[in-house]
Amino acid sequence: MSMVGRRRVTALLVVALVLALTEVPALAQRAGFFGSMGGRRLDAPVVAMARTRSGRGYWMAAADGGIFNFGDARFFGSAGNLPLRAPIVAMAARPQGDGYWLLARDGGIFNYGDAGFHGSSGNTSGWVDIATNGRGTGYWLVQNNGRVRAFGSARWWGDLPQLSFGTNRIVGLAPTPSGRGYWLVSSDGGVFAFGDARFRGSLGGRRLNAPIVDIVATPNGGGYWMFAADGGVFTFGNARFHGSTGCLRLVAPVVGGAATRDGGGYWMAARDGGIFAFPIRNLPCGGAPNLAVSTVVDGLEIPWDLAFLPNGTMLFTERPGRINAIVRGAKRVLGGPSDVYVQDEGGLLGMAVDPQFSQNRFIYTCYDSTAGDIRVAKWRVNRDVDGLTRIGTLLSGLPENVTGQHSGCRPRFGPDGFLWIGTGDAATGTNPQNNFSLGGKVLRIDKVTGAPAPGNPAGLHWYTKGHRNVQGLAFRPGTGQAYSMEHGPDRDDELNLLQVGWNYGWNPVPGYNQRVPMTFAGAIPAVWSSGFPTIATSGITFLTGSRWRDWNGAVASAALKGSHLHIIVLNAQGTGVIAQARVLTGHGRLRTPVQGPDGNLYVTTSNGNGTDRILRVSPS
Repeated sequence: MSMVGRRRVTALLVVALVLALTEVPALAQRAGFFGSMGGRRLDAPVVAMARTRSGRGYWMAAADGGIFNFGDARFFGSAGNLPLRAPIVAMAARPQGDGYWLLARDGGIFNYGDAGFHGSSGNTSGWVDIATNGRGTGYWLVQNNGRVRAFGSARWWGDLPQLSFGTNRIVGLAPTPSGRGYWLVSSDGGVFAFGDARFRGSLGGRRLNAPIVDIVATPNGGGYWMFAADGGVFTFGNARFHGSTGCLRLVAPVVGGAATRDGGGYWMAARDGGIFAFPIRNLPCGGAPNLAVSTVVDGLEIPWDLAFLPNGTMLFTERPGRINAIVRGAKRVLGGPSDVYVQDEGGLLGMAVDPQFSQNRFIYTCYDSTAGDIRVAKWRVNRDVDGLTRIGTLLSGLPENVTGQHSGCRPRFGPDGFLWIGTGDAATGTNPQNNFSLGGKVLRIDKVTGAPAPGNPAGLHWYTKGHRNVQGLAFRPGTGQAYSMEHGPDRDDELNLLQVGWNYGWNPVPGYNQRVPMTFAGAIPAVWSSGFPTIATSGITFLTGSRWRDWNGAVASAALKGSHLHIIVLNAQGTGVIAQARVLTGHGRLRTPVQGPDGNLYVTTSNGNGTDRILRVSPS
């Protein structure tokens, strides 16, 4: 996916948006984030959304008639299990919040809760939107050719079936608060006002980067917002600008929006079920950084992990069993475990530097042992950084497969001071759900004793379970939120937000059945997943610093099979994805990214045969 780019709009429009970007009054209702379907596997794409009466919840409708409810939005029913003759294209909620309607492309109406059935235009085609009047006792339907039909107590105020729109089509209808008028909007931003709806402006004739997909009126009818498929927001009349995603490259296009009760904020829903809630104060829109790539060291053999000492010295592991340092620009071999078992994915793996290294000079490494398990060893680096001494084994008994399969072992220190370790399931089907196995878990242990950290479930070593092969661990700056990245089978590599005791749903039984989904029903869904096929995501880190521009605070994940660096921009809550990019191609398989104390990103390749390198990626 290409890098993030700015929207190209006319200078007049830029001025209009800047003038509208003012502070929201203290009493204005902001659009809260109550959840999303972003990152989850959907049977059909999301096509519309509607808010509750209180503004403390919302619904999303999918093309197959499925309904997703969040916050105080109640579930009243869905068409998700019905054989539809035409897909659902729009929804509207009763102002009282006690029911909703779904509109099918053929004009069919499905009503739930206290939303009454007042008629339909079934068996015709091209219907695109539904809107209800202020009492919730009637509704309008609009076709893409501009034809409007009114049902129940909703009155007809005019339409546009006689006009030609060329390649553009009507995409939305917004009623006035009185119900005595409405606006229609076309995909090119043209606006048509009927009844007591006043024309406040349009985008007709202007060049847009993406088509308009929805129009929403302000609570008093003095203006309206238009939402574009790329997340751009355009304001007219007294509609205030609270932010947009128009400067970012989205994972999936925006399909609709809704405003809070007083217009102090708005939501946008994306086709993949993602939700954007505005105002967002820290949404980056400065553009993606330029990247300069150079080689720190070459001639390596699968450099699996790297870390930095407090003085900036780089340490790194190589899978055959070497722990190395870069001192004054030259590589030094410090040592390594004498009992390392190297086979396929197995060998010397992850590494972490003790947060108190300046006092104790400890580092920790994971490795496959000839004793038949995976272990975490503790080492002391000498003063001259030209050797190290093994202190002992901090933790043993992580399951090992003799083939080396699924030997993931990534240690990272959390902001709580404990050592977190992501593990693989060793290709044994029962491990991820077995509370007494250390495989397919994220562990959290004491760095001195190796004992379970306080607060772990039932006093066990693990913090979360139900993982397949954890390759990356990172903690979000400013929030301390913990994330893991793991390999999927043939689909759904996953980025997961970790919470104590949560089950992430990998349960490949009986035997080792990799045809099961990565996340079984009822388990915790991923924040991001690759879909099909996998890209074999590996290590992750969070990018920090203004030099990274729009990627400041984003997740950077190495991709082995995908052979690129995958950038994932999370929403403010860290529960969904608003943008992503693929960069750093042309270097083969990438395994581990770590940001150095100089602000640059250091990335290991994983191509084998002594051809591997550590890359320095400098943003500007």
